[in-house]
Amino acid sequence: MNRFTLIAALAITVAFAGCGEPDRGLKEVTGSVKYNDGRVPAGEIAVVTFTPDSGDYQIKGASGDIKPDGTFQLTTSKPGDGAFQGKYKVVLQVFKTYADRELAVDERYTRLNSTPFEAEVGPENNHFDFVLE
Repeated sequence: MNRFTLIAALAITVAFAGCGEPDRGLKEVTGSVKYNDGRVPAGEIAVVTFTPDSGDYQIKGASGDIKPDGTFQLTTSKPGDGAFQGKYKVVLQVFKTYADRELAVDERYTRLNSTPFEAEVGPENNHFDFVLE
């Protein structure tokens, strides 16, 4: 390889190294989902999903199972790895049974256009408690 080719290859590598998604880093996200009387929404399927709400569709959403005590921990790629920093709309998918898909929570909590829940994942302190009416 001649000197010109080596310098050109190095320049292209450096130019592309600065491109791409900004480093938003995955942050641990935990929380709880409960009714205002303390009950936990229960079903054979119980999942909380964080969907990006910033208009930046390059970041991925995250989700986590709602445990019997109402707590959750988000996953983006690997179990418990968290969510990227940013603003999210939060929806719940809680079905009484897997087969019938009968909702165990009010339908407004299951849709992006009607959920009252939002969250902003930041550099630290990412614990969110969601209270259903």
